[in-house]
Amino acid sequence: MKILTVNFFNPKFQDYNKYNNLKLNPQLKYDTVCFRGSDLLDLSEQEVMKRIHESVNYKYFIGQGTEAEVYRIKDSNYCVRIPYISGEMYSANYSKNLTPIDKINHVRAKLGFGAAILDYFYGVTPKEYKNNIYSRNIFQEKISQFPLKSYTELLHQIAKAIDNEMIFDFSGGNLIVDLEKQKMTAIDFYNISDNPRPIKPLCEMYSVLTCYGANQKNGKQIFDKVISAGLEEFEPNKLPCMDIELFDFVDLVMARNKDTSFKTGNITKEINNFLELRGKLSQAVKSLKDIKKREIIDKNCSPLLLESIKNMKKLLVKVL
Repeated sequence: MKILTVNFFNPKFQDYNKYNNLKLNPQLKYDTVCFRGSDLLDLSEQEVMKRIHESVNYKYFIGQGTEAEVYRIKDSNYCVRIPYISGEMYSANYSKNLTPIDKINHVRAKLGFGAAILDYFYGVTPKEYKNNIYSRNIFQEKISQFPLKSYTELLHQIAKAIDNEMIFDFSGGNLIVDLEKQKMTAIDFYNISDNPRPIKPLCEMYSVLTCYGANQKNGKQIFDKVISAGLEEFEPNKLPCMDIELFDFVDLVMARNKDTSFKTGNITKEINNFLELRGKLSQAVKSLKDIKKREIIDKNCSPLLLESIKNMKKLLVKVL
């Protein structure tokens, strides 16, 4: 049976196809596995370690990065990350006492020397299609048809991490996409203080979903879903999933338009028109955010908020 997995800790893991068949065929079909029996983490520490020891071999190998290797733990829905420095000492200090940061990174139990048991996700990553335009187009077309809920859930994952001062490493190997369940899971977050950079959640979503390039149709549909997920957080009687100022609508639009080709031949005129529209968009976004802040404490502002969202959508049509 073909099992599709990804690296949980570093986007730079090597290709180990000589040990595992991790590639999809162009039809993007894959098998699923049904595990039976008790949950691994309900077992005794001794039994858990025994299961891990039995799984640390190439039969269950998933991937390798600059710091560790990852193996699927047999007969379970988990995998184990084992740093090279841990050697056989990874079995020390077994603990299910987790921090919020551990949970955001899908850690379910900690072992010794930085080793950990993590959730095992089915699916594929955008990185799988880095060098195959045909398969990438099919993959992105399927993503573009996911319901808005799928995008909202991904945005909420990123927002939850931000609340815990974590930021998404939005490279192509750090998003697992389950095409059957239409679910997207971000798997690699790091402390903001470790690598400070501007926080742009909507841009990060759009970037990872269109990485390595997307055709016009798929790119536009993915953009529409991402910006709709953001605007949905501004609806009346709804508390946004993160600080209002972190909704990077303008930057998202700029990212979408960075490869825009000019059609009239008068590049100067088109650039000026675009800059004018961008200015209007910036004002519209500022107004929307201000009204939403007021509406949170004064529900009488709801009609004004709805009108602001409506105007924002109209302006996006012009800008794009």
